[in-house]
Amino acid sequence: MSRNFQNFIQSCTEAVKDSNIPEIFSIWTAASAVAGALGRRVWYDFGPFQVRPNMYIVLIAGPGRGKSLSLILPFDKLFNSITAEPGKEEGAGWEAGVNKMRLEEFGISKRPLYLVRDRVTAEKLSQIISRCGRADIDLSAFEENFQESSMTLVTSEFGTLVNRNDHYLQMFLTGLWDSPSTYTYRTKTSGEDVLKGPCLNWIAGATPEQFVVNLPENARTQGLLSRVIPVFYDGEKSTQDIWYGKAKYGMLEALREDLAQISKLKGEVRFHDNVIDIVRKDVGDNIPPTPMNPNLSEYLERRTSHFIKLAINMCASRTDDLIITQEDWDNTKELMFKTEADMPKALSQFGIGKAGRIAFDMHDFLDHLVTSTKSFGIPMPLFRRELLRKVSTPGEVEQTIVAMTDAGLIEVQGKLVVPNVKKTKEDQKDKDKQIEVGRINKSGDAQTKTKSGISDKTRAALRATGS
Repeated sequence: MSRNFQNFIQSCTEAVKDSNIPEIFSIWTAASAVAGALGRRVWYDFGPFQVRPNMYIVLIAGPGRGKSLSLILPFDKLFNSITAEPGKEEGAGWEAGVNKMRLEEFGISKRPLYLVRDRVTAEKLSQIISRCGRADIDLSAFEENFQESSMTLVTSEFGTLVNRNDHYLQMFLTGLWDSPSTYTYRTKTSGEDVLKGPCLNWIAGATPEQFVVNLPENARTQGLLSRVIPVFYDGEKSTQDIWYGKAKYGMLEALREDLAQISKLKGEVRFHDNVIDIVRKDVGDNIPPTPMNPNLSEYLERRTSHFIKLAINMCASRTDDLIITQEDWDNTKELMFKTEADMPKALSQFGIGKAGRIAFDMHDFLDHLVTSTKSFGIPMPLFRRELLRKVSTPGEVEQTIVAMTDAGLIEVQGKLVVPNVKKTKEDQKDKDKQIEVGRINKSGDAQTKTKSGISDKTRAALRATGS
């Protein structure tokens, strides 16, 4: 069956171009929908191990910047239309009958997609995934008694799923990213769940504070952080309106048909003969430019796998032949480099104590007010009042101001609090230098054809205040 659109991801992005959704969010959400549609039945073979298309993506931005909105088209409007409730595909009743007819219309009644939304515990998630299990005789030549339990989890608010004290969920998410042939999860109260061929695809939204506050403290050493792609956006807050435009029904139905077609793909993905040497050289050179920020050290452990996962989805978005072309690889690198350029911002406060986070929050508050009002600084009483809302005791206000001044985050000039002018000039000088040597372009995005790292001022001086 031929596709309605040449490229599913591009078409989804085009469908919401008139909305206030950041383009980078619309691209990643569409790519996640493709990953969820493919599930465990598509893979790239490294030899000793295989990589599946499932991804863990967290969209990170301040309030009102389109995180939840970006999930509506690919998941509420498209993905959800071709799903069934795990374990109840043959359910009785009018609603079940209508859903079954719809799945038959798309030709996927034997393999509907599975979608779970928002708050769920590790035990509940394990039970749901166990009900998604099914065998595929066609793929048993690649893996004896091939099984898959593929499911997509959409969490509009990161904190409703992940919290820093839930180590069971952390271990569970970490274990499923690799999509093993079997996975045993030891529940707190119900013994063991043995999952056959689990493949979890997860996308979530979070504010910068939500992300670092709810990540478990050992997410770095335990492995979860290296498996997550944090997609950071710090653009302006969305402009409010009473009409944003919407995709026409005919386009939505055509996109549903294409997503259903993508879900029918199965087998091994390979690189086109014309691009395989290029990819091997890229991977051998650590896919330059390689991020050098210390906050990304864990992510770098699985960076190649992240690129391959996205390349699989870029390929499936475009064609049924499961051959990654030069175009797919170039699109993968372009999106990954752009995303990696802002990753340090998402992780800059991870591992910092409460005092350090408060200081950084106040720095961002000051910077936002000065930028939006085009003023030199803000009155000290206003700064103190906002700071008082964040600290535990009034005595911490003065201590925090002193620490921020000593760390070079702010300057106090008379009755005004202003951003550190010297630091701002140093940051601009560093950026100008990177532009000169070709590391980034004038908008601050990483260049895709350079062989150098992405610099970032980590503001390490304040880490001591959060100990």
